[in-house]
Amino acid sequence: MTLLNARQLRAEIARLTRALYEEARKPEPDRSLVRLWDLRRERLKEQLWILEMNATAARWR
Repeated sequence: MTLLNARQLRAEIARLTRALYEEARKPEPDRSLVRLWDLRRERLKEQLWILEMNATAARWR
């Protein structure tokens, strides 16, 4: 996986959130696709949190 900076992570999280919303609005949403996107979004949120924690820790050193 390519390393992403915080701005890229936030943009990808927002893109996935919009895609999830659009898919959920369909009369028959693809549940497996929604689950896949949701898992990906959660992983990106974790990466962003780790990135922000590391940046905060670096400021305190």
